[in-house]
Amino acid sequence: MIKIPNDFIEHNFSPADFLTNCDEAFRLSGQGTATLPPREQNVDESGRFTLRMPAAIPGYTGYKFIEELPATELGKLGQRTAVIRLKPAGKEEAEMDAEHITNMRTGAAGALGLRYFAPQAKTVSILGTGKISKALALCAVELGARTLKVYSRSPENREKFKQELSGRDAEIVLFDSLAGCIAGSEAILTAVPTPQPILYYRDLPRPVYISVMGGDSRTAQLDPEVVKQAVIVPDHNDQTKQSGEFKIALAEGYYDKINFAKLGERAANIGDAATGRLKVSGDIVIGYFTGLAVQDINAAKMVYEKFVTEHN
Repeated sequence: MIKIPNDFIEHNFSPADFLTNCDEAFRLSGQGTATLPPREQNVDESGRFTLRMPAAIPGYTGYKFIEELPATELGKLGQRTAVIRLKPAGKEEAEMDAEHITNMRTGAAGALGLRYFAPQAKTVSILGTGKISKALALCAVELGARTLKVYSRSPENREKFKQELSGRDAEIVLFDSLAGCIAGSEAILTAVPTPQPILYYRDLPRPVYISVMGGDSRTAQLDPEVVKQAVIVPDHNDQTKQSGEFKIALAEGYYDKINFAKLGERAANIGDAATGRLKVSGDIVIGYFTGLAVQDINAAKMVYEKFVTEHN
């Protein structure tokens, strides 16, 4: 088995590379060229979370496996490990750490929501200052955002975030309140592992586009009124039902009233937007990203092909 070290991944691929690759992954999904078997997700009695995400694209099959231990602090993720196994057709299998790939393909996905639904947005709010939020910011700047308004609860984390993004072609403005951060923004990118909503319908600017980096059954960033009132475009309709916001909607009986974007009689998704089939409008439009295995496998293909080329 070929083992690809994490430092090779971190040092050889730019935000632009991940944006191009993720857009390609969404188009593969939208064209029906990618195969996405159901994810295998489990939370045991101790709170240990595991997720196996298989996918196939032309010439490659593989899966990502995530294991996450229970968090010890509210609003924080627990210790996590993630690997990708990639099997090129007729060639030796490869394995690589998935942490950087996951962070960057997630940030690329949320930023691509800007391209698909709010290409005019120059003033963008970033909620959270973790690794995925940093990836969101890097990719948003790559796509033309010129002012990033940043909020998290920790002043130290906000300052560190600003320092890490220094030198980019964008103004970084830090906020000590969420309300101040989102006021007047054209778009909001949120990646906060919170068990309680942080975005409320009454507080949102209008019009606004929102990328929600969700998918975790244990978290919910949107309050029910936002879910009910917005036009929502998920990356995967069935996976969305396992996310916190939509599990609440199912439990409380209003899931069928959610205004999911449609193409004709069927529910639309991000793949439709990536292929240019879907145009949406509304005061609040949400791209809801649960994370697709095709994103991981397509990114792993990018890494594998460059690694093999340089080491042959």
